[in-house]
Amino acid sequence: MKKRCALCLGVILVLLGQPAVWAETTSAQSVRIAIVNVATLLDNAPQSKAADAKLKVDFVPREKKLDAEQNAIQQLEDELASRNEAGSLPEEEKVQRQRELRDLQRKYTREMEDFREEVRTARDAAIDALQAGIIQAIGEVREQEKIDLVLRESNYIVASDRIDITNKVMQHLEQKFQAQTALVAPVPAAAPSPAK
Repeated sequence: MKKRCALCLGVILVLLGQPAVWAETTSAQSVRIAIVNVATLLDNAPQSKAADAKLKVDFVPREKKLDAEQNAIQQLEDELASRNEAGSLPEEEKVQRQRELRDLQRKYTREMEDFREEVRTARDAAIDALQAGIIQAIGEVREQEKIDLVLRESNYIVASDRIDITNKVMQHLEQKFQAQTALVAPVPAAAPSPAK
């Protein structure tokens, strides 16, 4: 029994000694830690604003068309209701118009569901691309600044502004966006030379 207790005590002492050795070896190396507010980057990065603008260009015209269709359907409903109340609508024409109205409403409902699905899919793809770009930019800033660990804003309780690299990452994203738009921007055509 005494041998077992001595063995357990020896194991505990060895285990207690190991973290102390580990702490000594790591304290000789400096570890740089930073934080970044990803939500701020997602909201304010120029890539985010460009993605929003592209979604609007792609989908606002179709949304306006659907709104116009909805207004036309509402006008047909109102006209049918008013003519029905006035008694100026023969029963056969009433049935025909109600059928046409139901067909228009079904068509509108399908188009609206398709539209919403396409908008959701496009928005999700844009957000995924934006998040991937932000993560890449954070990694690039981390390498430039020789940071060992970057924590997201939701993974810490309190931190000093000194280690917040959100602004550096935002500047990096802005530089990348400007470089990208400079490559995509059309080159103005040279003015024709005057004829001699």
